[in-house]
Amino acid sequence: MDETRQKLPQTGIRLPPLFWKRRVAHEVFRLSSTRWPWFLLPATTLALLCMAVLDGPVASARDAMSSRFQDFAARLTDVTTAPWILAASGTVTVLAFVAVTCLATSRAKFRAALVLHQAFYLFCSVALASATVNVVKRLIGRARPTLFDQVGDLHFNFGVWAYDYASFPSGHSTTSGAIFAGLALLYPRLGPFFAAFAVFFGFARVAVGAHYPSDVSAGLFYGAWISVLVACVFARYRLLFYVPDHGLPMRRPRPRLRDRLLR
Repeated sequence: MDETRQKLPQTGIRLPPLFWKRRVAHEVFRLSSTRWPWFLLPATTLALLCMAVLDGPVASARDAMSSRFQDFAARLTDVTTAPWILAASGTVTVLAFVAVTCLATSRAKFRAALVLHQAFYLFCSVALASATVNVVKRLIGRARPTLFDQVGDLHFNFGVWAYDYASFPSGHSTTSGAIFAGLALLYPRLGPFFAAFAVFFGFARVAVGAHYPSDVSAGLFYGAWISVLVACVFARYRLLFYVPDHGLPMRRPRPRLRDRLLR
C-alpha cells in the first residue's frame, strides 16, 4: 500500500492512491453484494403490474394530457440523456486529474483527487448502464407507444435493431436511475431527493409518448442496480465505498488531512 501512495514532501502528507494505481484488489467481488434480488424482484413485479394495468390505458389517454406538461417533459428528457451526462462527468474527471497534477497545495490536491474518483464513478455507472440497456432493449424488441394504435401495447419483435422496437426498458430512465442512484450512494443524506428526481425524469418519458410506465419502472431499477454494481467494484479496491455485511454499499469515511500525516 505504501508503495502506491504519493508523497508530498512540502507537507509530509500522502494522497489517497488514484484509481489507475489500484492494481491490487483488497476484497473478493461477490455478485450477492449488489443485493440483486432487491432490484430484480420488485422491478419484475412492478413491470408486470404496469403491463397488466397501466400501459394500455396510459397510452390511450395520452392525448388528454396537458399540452404544456408534455412540452415541459420533452425539454426535461434531454437532461438525462446519456451523452450529456457522460460528457459532463468525463470533463470533470479530466479537469480533476489536471488539478491533481498541477495544484500546489496538499489540501487542494486531496480535494481534487476526491472529485476525480467521484466523477469517474458516475461516468462508469452511466456508461455501463447506457451501453448494456441499449443492447437489451433492442433484443427484446418491444414496440413503442407510437405504434400503439397499430400493434397494441404488448407487441414484441425480438432481435429487431430498430428505434420503434426499442421500448423496454427505457434508456433515458436507465440513465436517470444510474446517475441519481450513484449520487444517492455518494451523498446518502440527499438520497430521498435524488430518488424523487429519478422518478420524475423517468416518467417524463411517458408524457412525451416515448415509453410505457413498465418501460420506465424497469429502466429505473436497472440503472440503479448498475450503480450499485459499480460501487461494489470500486469497494473492492477501497475506492469511495465499502460493502457492509447487510445493505447497500456505503461511502468510506473521508480521512482528514491531518490523519494522513506521515509518522
